[in-house]
Amino acid sequence: MAFIWHKDTNFKHLNPITQVYGVCFDKDGNILIKKGLSKEWNIPGGKPESNETPIQTLKRELEEEADVEINKCQMIGYFEVLSNNPIIHQLRFACKIKAVNKQTIDPAKNIINERKFVKPNEFFDYVKIENYRPMIDEAIKWFKNK
Repeated sequence: MAFIWHKDTNFKHLNPITQVYGVCFDKDGNILIKKGLSKEWNIPGGKPESNETPIQTLKRELEEEADVEINKCQMIGYFEVLSNNPIIHQLRFACKIKAVNKQTIDPAKNIINERKFVKPNEFFDYVKIENYRPMIDEAIKWFKNK
């Protein structure tokens, strides 16, 4: 399976969209990561439910998985996933967090996910997905310009 990063701010031409994830920054520029059943750190996000827009998916997933609310976000790109099946698209957004709430049970997994805020230069000490490098670079640029 191959993952190809595309810098883009528009998802209208992409079909199907199978994931929506957010690189979420607190006011100090730290990035939110979470760990759930997989026991591996990642950014929060998930699959769209029927009739949800990507922004609605992102907001719902951030609330369910990490109990955070965002006030600003922008699509920064997407991963085109090539496999034996039709090509699929995984959207990535950069976000600013407006509220960090008390953690609750993730209704999809029936657990409370562990969450952590890490400095951008420490992100890859936790998240071991090398394909994320251009996405994180783009998210950091977005945050610095907002």
